[in-house]
Amino acid sequence: MHAEGWCLVLALWGEGYGVAEVNRLARDARALGPGCRGIVLFSDRPRDGLDPGITARRFPPFFARPECFGWGHVAKLAVFSRADLPARMRCIYLDLDSVITGDLGRLAALVERPGDIFMLPPGNPVGFGRLRRLTFRMTRGRRYAVGNSSIMAWSSATEPDLAERYRALHAEVGAEPRHMQIDDLFISWAAQGRPRGIPRTLGVSFRREFLSRLAAVTWARRVLPHVRRRRAGIVAVTFNGPGVKPERLAGLPEGARIADGRGRTGIWSAADLGPLQARMQTRAALRATE
Repeated sequence: MHAEGWCLVLALWGEGYGVAEVNRLARDARALGPGCRGIVLFSDRPRDGLDPGITARRFPPFFARPECFGWGHVAKLAVFSRADLPARMRCIYLDLDSVITGDLGRLAALVERPGDIFMLPPGNPVGFGRLRRLTFRMTRGRRYAVGNSSIMAWSSATEPDLAERYRALHAEVGAEPRHMQIDDLFISWAAQGRPRGIPRTLGVSFRREFLSRLAAVTWARRVLPHVRRRRAGIVAVTFNGPGVKPERLAGLPEGARIADGRGRTGIWSAADLGPLQARMQTRAALRATE
């Protein structure tokens, strides 16, 4: 049985983000989610100015090695370290470039059993379905569905501890296999058969949900009633990818065109973005006063 409430888990290293982003996510998580029972930050070093309500953890020595902070973000696997998390607690992980728009407890409620793991689903219609699991078995683990770790939900009681599993496998096979090089790949591979996609009613990638290479798709999403209702209930949006970040978007005029540099476009408007737009503007205004 899980403990009451849920815990937000964050990770910070290098200079790309700082304490301000951590504190803002912590503040929003508490303000919008009454069930928040703790916030744990994994960091590469002590950080001044951290909200006193955040429990700071150093990356375990294995994940604190310089190579773990490189391109594949292997250090992020430390967030699964059971010894550093509250016992039997539902956990929510967000990348630091995410925006919280609602109660993360709704996302935590997806985790019913200790073995449940939720990620942003693969960007294809098949997702984490039975066909993908069959392919995994038939290819002996060479082909499998890959989710996105920018938003995740799981239990601190999950077996196996994915951080420990990575360390153990690294001792056996090293870092050469591709699934050992990127956090998304390892989580998807090691937990194959268990990961499920976070519903688009709760958590999304901004570029997948709000941008498209086809203007007609952007228009249809804006006007379709069921899409508008779905977007109104989203609790977390991640802005993975360097082309589009919330701080820049919040300064755009109403109706401005959004482009991610890879052919995807969208419109900065309340009609297109729903509650997300106002949340991003509030976040930007607060940042300007800090």
